[in-house]
Amino acid sequence: MKNIVICGSAERVYAATLACLLADFPMTINLLVDDELNDGRFQELVNAADLQANITVQSATEAVFKTADLLLITDLQTVSAQISALDYATAILPAFRKLIASAMANGFAGKICLLQKYDELFTYFAWRFSGLPQNDIVGFGTFPATLLLQRLLQKQLRVGQQDIRAYVVGTQQQPIIAWSRAYVGVTPVLTLVANDTTDFDADKMMQLEQRVQKESGVEQFALQAICLKPVLQALLFEAGLLSTFTTLHDYSNDQLVAYSAPIYLSGSGVRQITELSLTKEEQAELAAALAVTRDLITQIEQGGLGV
Repeated sequence: MKNIVICGSAERVYAATLACLLADFPMTINLLVDDELNDGRFQELVNAADLQANITVQSATEAVFKTADLLLITDLQTVSAQISALDYATAILPAFRKLIASAMANGFAGKICLLQKYDELFTYFAWRFSGLPQNDIVGFGTFPATLLLQRLLQKQLRVGQQDIRAYVVGTQQQPIIAWSRAYVGVTPVLTLVANDTTDFDADKMMQLEQRVQKESGVEQFALQAICLKPVLQALLFEAGLLSTFTTLHDYSNDQLVAYSAPIYLSGSGVRQITELSLTKEEQAELAAALAVTRDLITQIEQGGLGV
């Protein structure tokens, strides 16, 4: 029986817990007694857990961190969908640091999974505040966008789910489709675009790209909640999962930056299988996104926002 703690705003905690309940893995979900979830909504989740075969929902104190296998952190506050990354960090980082400090003070030695807006920032600060190994901290990042792209390609090309391999890298707000590494079976998708015998052309490829870009501009939590099951299965039950998640990477001058790239997710944490090989254009787009993230981290650190 695995032991997880879910933290965040009442709305996010409720939704994430419900997604876990639907997965029905053998685990205990611990909700902290001092969070914003009211008694009625908490009892709803307890009742729903009683209908499932393998899962329990219970109220817990911070002492539960000592035995927790996973800390699942959602957005800690309800904020405007249009808020900038810097303003979001200004609002959230003090409470985020307090949460991480509480977990570590109570002996937490598990993994941290982030379902937060701007998780490229919070993956970095979760590592900095906790002192945990880098491979024990992961953000959802572009994982939902990658699954969405794969599903849309599957429908467009009328093939099986297992026939598609495609990646969305970068960040939630600046997703980059790595078309040069998109395949249908063993055939590159770009080859299909250049082939007159297929009905997949540059216009349809652009439509898919616009759809993924459109999703980056709206709240991602519904997508994240639906995608939670395979992540839990990988982190807690040794299923293993290869896809795009937000993790820490070397940047320059001994600096680190977090962004989404293909990694292997398992009970041992995150592991980069190989360096992502992109075209010059894709690499330049990714480098621009990383420069923005690294600049934000520098501003936050120099400004003392909760750090």
